Amino acid sequence: MSRVMRYVNLSLPELQSLDRERTIFLMCVSPIETHGPHLPVGTDMFIAKELQRRYIQKLREEYPDYRLIVLPDLYCGSDALPVEGSLSVRGTALESIIVDYAKGLAKQGFRYLFLSDNHGGPRHQLALYRASNKAWQRWHFAVVNTFNVVFRYMVHHDADFLQKTDLAPGSCGDDADAHAGTNETSLMLAAEPERVGSQDIPPSWPPEPKGTLALLYRLGTMLGRTGWGKDLKHLAATLAWVSDETMLPYMGAPAKATAAAGQAMLDARVEVAMELFAQVLNGDMVINKPMLHWLSFLVRVPEN
Repeated sequence: MSRVMRYVNLSLPELQSLDRERTIFLMCVSPIETHGPHLPVGTDMFIAKELQRRYIQKLREEYPDYRLIVLPDLYCGSDALPVEGSLSVRGTALESIIVDYAKGLAKQGFRYLFLSDNHGGPRHQLALYRASNKAWQRWHFAVVNTFNVVFRYMVHHDADFLQKTDLAPGSCGDDADAHAGTNETSLMLAAEPERVGSQDIPPSWPPEPKGTLALLYRLGTMLGRTGWGKDLKHLAATLAWVSDETMLPYMGAPAKATAAAGQAMLDARVEVAMELFAQVLNGDMVINKPMLHWLSFLVRVPEN
């Protein structure tokens, strides 16, 4: 049997023959979501699939004795951009799906599921975080979503991560470049360049938070460089954008995107993923904390 197989192609005897301690399952999970006029609605999944290909390559190099089993892609995500073309699911639904997948694999004796993801919706990341916690607590089964960690690095302007990518604030997928802007367009230029339309479109910048959101943003500013402060500012900025009646379906400057910047971001994300994978394969508790993890109840708040 090849070291890389697709789950749906395996027979029961083939599944039963797998070493439970040395089998890693991989799955892409991201929503169908409008990404401006220049990128396809499958952008998050296309980037996730490129990351998965790179994870597999690195895992084969570093863990040659492990079997890698690829599960079908899950075109499913919460907090998709609330505009025409997006298809979003409830956070509780996404959480339940991942928990049930984990349960099904754990009952067979397996231990690891590595997710490939490219969606920063708050309820999406919180749903995957909650699912990971439940899987670990109930079955000691590891569900690893590295994007929860990477997205926090991007938005919080983590110095080490920005050094790895050689990218600056405003082009690293942060609040000023949150969706289909410089970073995400660069990722697509590196991963699926034939799917990228004309980048000759004007930049779109975040609106200023107003009313209650302005108070939330100021509270985040008062809390300074703490995780809570940065999270609150991110939440206020995100809500200000998606509630803006003049909102464009992208944020940032797509015209500045380059394949080289996308390649640098992909390399950095794979490096972070492999560090997390190593911890999990060593038996350590899986850590998937996203921004706003201390507000995990938001998963149960319905989308509009």
